[in-house]
Amino acid sequence: MLPGTLIRPARPADVPGIIALFTAVAEERDSIATEPGFDVAQRQSSFLISIERDGSCVLVAAREDAIVGSLSVQVRHAVATLGMMVAREHRGQGIGGRLLDASVRWAGVRGAHKINLEVWPHNAAAIALYRSRGFTVEGRLRRHYRRANGELWDAIVMGLVLDTQSPDSCHPDADNLARGE
Repeated sequence: MLPGTLIRPARPADVPGIIALFTAVAEERDSIATEPGFDVAQRQSSFLISIERDGSCVLVAAREDAIVGSLSVQVRHAVATLGMMVAREHRGQGIGGRLLDASVRWAGVRGAHKINLEVWPHNAAAIALYRSRGFTVEGRLRRHYRRANGELWDAIVMGLVLDTQSPDSCHPDADNLARGE
């Protein structure tokens, strides 16, 4: 990782940099679900709300004056859901791992019992990163996201259980449904 990259909670003043990063990653059309043409004002408002809301957190990777990575995490019903992006030229330098580690710590302190995320099946680097932090594949959403070109893309659902002490479900049918019985 490049020296001088700071992982920290986002501030309202970071929103223009987060939007610039979001726009660049969206233009790739293969890293995040959003594609070019999104409502910038709505997305700015969404980031501001996430920065200020108690049940959510936005972390940034800042290098000098630039936002080179961002991770948003929201906790609902004690399950944290995250989404992450790193500028293409800064990938493979440990920034994603540091953002992910900080989000896992944040979610644990907030009482989340699990973290989940979705990732494109072709994003082998991201899947490897998530696996390196203990996330496992929990399923596949088939033909789930319609892309601007009309294609329907699958998404891989991954999860990390933080609470390994509480008992599992006492409903045996849950396993039977998973096997199609």
